[in-house]
Amino acid sequence: MWKPQKFKAIYLLATLYVLTLTLPSAAAVYWAFGDMLLNHSNAFSLLPRSPSRDMAVILMLIHQACTYILLIRIFIHTYINK
Repeated sequence: MWKPQKFKAIYLLATLYVLTLTLPSAAAVYWAFGDMLLNHSNAFSLLPRSPSRDMAVILMLIHQACTYILLIRIFIHTYINK
């Protein structure tokens, strides 16, 4: 990191994000569809088809693409463009 002194603040914000957004929504899905998830590996397939579910899937795919691009960029910068 360019400014390691900011790491604590970023780590705290990431932890708050997980505790306030990710965990409650995951717990709600597992609470509502827990028994069905034992036989299905994809929780999105169990949710009723709606614009909200479709938007969640699209946003998840965009997030995964951005993460992949960032990781590949670091790899290329580190190992190929020496």
